[in-house]
Amino acid sequence: QLGQSYQDYHCPPHEKHMECPVDKNMEITAVTHAKWYGAPAPLFCRPKSDKNDFTGSWDYGYMCNDAWADPPRTCDVYEGQKA
Repeated sequence: QLGQSYQDYHCPPHEKHMECPVDKNMEITAVTHAKWYGAPAPLFCRPKSDKNDFTGSWDYGYMCNDAWADPPRTCDVYEGQKA
């Protein structure tokens, strides 16, 4: 998201009491997401493992259901994925 590092954000002094420390073991995956053709998988979030860590991006134009490709490609990122 525009190169931002959300784990490096801090609350302003008057809201510091609401800030939580980064849990280096925490991971979370959203339970809902869009269902349209080519929709991305549910949002996944975790702390960075190093300064070069990058979760990637979703290519909504990528065709994953191509049995004729070598090797064949299948849509297996999430249940019900079509592209």
